[in-house]
Amino acid sequence: MKVRVLALALIGAALSACVGPRYVTSDVTRFHTLPASPSGQTFAIVAADKDQEQSLAFRQYADLLNANLTQVGLRQFSGEAGKPDYVVTLTYNVEGPSPDVRTRNFSVSMGYGYWGRHWGLNGAYDPWGSSYSNTQQVYTRRVNLDIYKGATWGTSNPEKVFEGRALSEGLNGQVEPVMPYIIDAFFKDFPGSSGSTRTVRVEVPPDSGVTETTTSGTSRSNM
Repeated sequence: MKVRVLALALIGAALSACVGPRYVTSDVTRFHTLPASPSGQTFAIVAADKDQEQSLAFRQYADLLNANLTQVGLRQFSGEAGKPDYVVTLTYNVEGPSPDVRTRNFSVSMGYGYWGRHWGLNGAYDPWGSSYSNTQQVYTRRVNLDIYKGATWGTSNPEKVFEGRALSEGLNGQVEPVMPYIIDAFFKDFPGSSGSTRTVRVEVPPDSGVTETTTSGTSRSNM
């Protein structure tokens, strides 16, 4: 029993030592006919459905979109006569958990050698070795960012000028904690190369309160 307790303590210490910068990772695909450098065109953010229109969360996301769109050179529509140059919509959903699982294996071994007792991770000091598995299911967060020509919005055939899709996989079944970082991912090198898919990592500030993150560079997040 003492051997197992010490082994678990060693695993915890090893994992703590591996903690580093935290990220939300998204695979972002963009198709568009926008100019490479927007310059002063106006935009308005519109809820895609009635549920979003009443959502406080959507209003917060709209504020984030306003900040990012303004930063890349567009101007928020002030409601003057006419229509905005662009109408922006944001939709999102979560799928899962997935039928597949992500498993991490750890082995801790203890043995005796010339210099006495030895401990090691992933070692080979059998027969004292013990293995532990951490199995987790994955959720897929899908976020869609679309931009239309304002003059065509509300017609039977609105003309889309930007179509963005972001996929972020992680352990959290809710999209709210990761939405700010997925929105930021859309605006890395905006509007970007049309028809391309790019894996974007956005670092999570230490004081964000977000606990599930990843330090790897894979397209799957642990958040």
